[in-house]
Parts: sequence; C-alpha cells; structure tokens
Amino acid sequence: MSWYKITITPNDSQLSTDELDSICATLIEAGAVGTSIELAPEICCFVEGNANSMLHIIAAAEELGCDVLSREEVLEKNWSAACPELWLPLEAGKLKIVPVESAEDPRQVDSDALKIIPGLGFGTGHHATTRMILTLLSSISTSQQFSSVFDLGTGSGILAIAAAKLFNAQVIAIDNDPLAINNALDNISLNRVQELVHASTDPIQTITGSFPLILANLYGEALVTLSAEVTRLAAPGCVLILSGITELMCEHVIDTYSSKHGWILEQELSDSGWICLVLRCNS
Repeated sequence: MSWYKITITPNDSQLSTDELDSICATLIEAGAVGTSIELAPEICCFVEGNANSMLHIIAAAEELGCDVLSREEVLEKNWSAACPELWLPLEAGKLKIVPVESAEDPRQVDSDALKIIPGLGFGTGHHATTRMILTLLSSISTSQQFSSVFDLGTGSGILAIAAAKLFNAQVIAIDNDPLAINNALDNISLNRVQELVHASTDPIQTITGSFPLILANLYGEALVTLSAEVTRLAAPGCVLILSGITELMCEHVIDTYSSKHGWILEQELSDSGWICLVLRCNS
C-alpha cells in the first residue's frame, strides 16, 4: 500500500479559518486519511492507496477551487520527514507526550510520559483540538476523579490513554476507522494501559452503561448528529468535553446540547480557530 502527500492551496487566498477547515473536512469525507494546515492557506492532504486514490483526492480538491502545488509518495518509514512537527515532544498541563516511531524506539523517555506512535492518522496532541482536551484533563484531574470514561472518535487513542493514566479509570474508546483503532491499540499497549482502555470500532449505538466523563473530538456536524447518543450515555452530573468545533459551528453545537438535551455550558476555550466546550449534564 502506498501513501501520498498532496499540498494544495485555494484559489482564494483570503479564505477564513472556518472555510479552510471546511475544505479539510470535505477532503476527509472524500477519502483522505488526514489533513493539516502547516502554513495557511496551504493544506497538506494525506492519502492511502494507489495512484488512482491520489488522483481522486486531487480531483476533489480541484472541485473545491484549489490548485495542487505538489504531490509525492511518502514511505511509511519517512513520516518524520513528511510531518516533522508531529515528532516534537509536547506538554499539556502536567502531561508530557513523546511521539515515538515504534515500541522498539531506542530513545530514552520519562516513565510518566505518554508515548504515542503517530501512525498515519496522526493524533500526537499537536493539533489544537486535541491539545485543548489534554490540557483540560490535566487541570480537572487535580480536583475531580472519574471511575469510567467514554472517548468518542479516539483516533490514536491519546485522549483515552491520558484519561486512564490521570484518573486510573476504565475507558471505553471507539472510532469508526479500523486504521485508527489499530493505531490506538498499539499505543494502548505501548503505554501499558490494556487493563484500563478498551478500544474498538463498535458503533456508539451499541455502547451501554453511563459515564461520568465523556470526551468527543469530532467535527461539529458529527457532534450535533450524535448528540442524542452522547446524552444517552451520560451519568448524572456527567462532564462532557467536546472539541473539533469551528467558530462557524460553535453556536449550533451549544444550542443543540443545551436547548435540546439540557446540558449546561461551563467553559469555552479557543485555540487557532478551533473551539472546545466543557458542559455538565443537568440531571
């Protein structure tokens, strides 16, 4: 299987952050594994498959009014060259995250650090949407404890692993992407939290029980669509942390959860054009 990095730029160089994020979301819906905005308005798009897969994404980008600046095949072993920023250690509150190449990575890492193999779906905590949740979890852990956690859209598993370590909690983590779950399982094993974190591609509709802490790092549209299922899984007084929300979608997400499902908004954070919300169940 081949991997490709495609760099594109919108014809309109004055697009807002929300508009750039919308392009990224559409490309992912078209089949891209991931996107990143390294130097706005340029967008890097990552594709798994063959040359036809790459051409499909290029066609989708052109339909969105973008020009292709470059395209290149990227060997899996050279992801550090393709995305060097993903390999820098990161601190979020009292959490330290260290990206590693594999379980056999020879570098010395502090025993209390989270070791994350970026995989091809990323998820090292460098993106603002993930970083905000990690920082919140670190802060909350100084005053609250949770016996169980539900992580919706776990990706690399980084949030589930952080929650397990901070709260010594049982964590149910799901993602509809098998590649993401494979990456998450590797990271769960790497951090020795297999007894605490259970990751799968199970649909949210099949999850039972109630959770005092729920994490969901998804696009705003998905958060709205899944709001009833998220609410169903909330224990009384549940703390809900939502991220992946653009400024354009923020009010819609808040209104859906507060007006329709009775959640109380407690905190709103923003970073690089992304919004993270902390809500509490009003029951």
